[in-house]
Amino acid sequence: MVTTHADQAHSDFVGLSPTGSFNCAALASGRRFDAEEFLSDEPLLGLQREAGYIWGTLRDDDGTLYCVMRRIAGPGAAQGSGQSLAGKLLVVSSGTPEGQLQLRREPRGAADSTDIERRPHNDKAVRFASASGAAGRAMHLVLAEDEFAYYESDVIDVRGKIVIPPLQWYLPGPQSALLYISQTWLVDGELAGKPVRGFLFWEEAWMPPGGQLYVAKDPLQDAEYLTWYSWANLWSDGSCEVGHFLFGQRDFHVGVTADSSGVVTSARTMDAVVTRAADGYWHDGIAYQIDGVDWICEPDPHGRMQGLGTMPNPQQEGRMHRVDDTRRPDVWMAWGETVPAAGDRRRRV
Repeated sequence: MVTTHADQAHSDFVGLSPTGSFNCAALASGRRFDAEEFLSDEPLLGLQREAGYIWGTLRDDDGTLYCVMRRIAGPGAAQGSGQSLAGKLLVVSSGTPEGQLQLRREPRGAADSTDIERRPHNDKAVRFASASGAAGRAMHLVLAEDEFAYYESDVIDVRGKIVIPPLQWYLPGPQSALLYISQTWLVDGELAGKPVRGFLFWEEAWMPPGGQLYVAKDPLQDAEYLTWYSWANLWSDGSCEVGHFLFGQRDFHVGVTADSSGVVTSARTMDAVVTRAADGYWHDGIAYQIDGVDWICEPDPHGRMQGLGTMPNPQQEGRMHRVDDTRRPDVWMAWGETVPAAGDRRRRV
């Protein structure tokens, strides 16, 4: 049998991506803060709001870690325990006999996210609050460029300020797509009766109708992502830097950072290697090279979120920094995940 040039050319095309996927390449940038966007349900890029997420990491004066998370589903989006995060407030903390992050009891009795209403707070802010007469304890969340307040009765009461330009990244696909928007506040106040300080994020996932983060029409699965980390550092001079690092197969990567001077960067080239712990489940560190600069995620010795149970994407706290930056931040967090089943590095073609 004779192989023609046309046959050879056809064989070279087999590994190409379908129309609309762009080989799992993503876009990332800064964006303007506009509280009215949180109130509107108009589609963005043809996508609908899957959910908003209030989450982040704080520490008390003893260095105990507290990780807070709540999912508030968008109108018409999926609710309930089958989703990436159910409608309950969750808090995990270290300082436990197990030595790792375990679930706290204080959130029991908190309002369910299905009973949280969204309304304008003023012309520059949005307020989420438990509905009058709803079951569960009171909560409210105020989001603005110059104002932030988060309260869950008998659990958390913190206030803060936005510290860097809001960010966004977008991963398109022919059937699945994800626009992810975020903003970060430096906060202090009280959690579980202790003075705390740290970072909280409000983030929104926008997906095709029927899309559910981690569940359905999620392009991260198509990209076979290995890891996703969001992080923040506050330095002694008052400057702050925040970023989102994601990495997977094909051309998928997001390496977007912003600092308190307003500078936003988005990686053109990126590589990442996950070092697995002996059990093959948790990680002992992630090495990145981003536009020729070496970065590292160092896991916190007490940062394994064991209280969340066994999952395909174990959640873990740490610290993210450039390898040659030896400063120790005053306040820091790096909450992220790795996917053991996806391997520890990109496959080389």
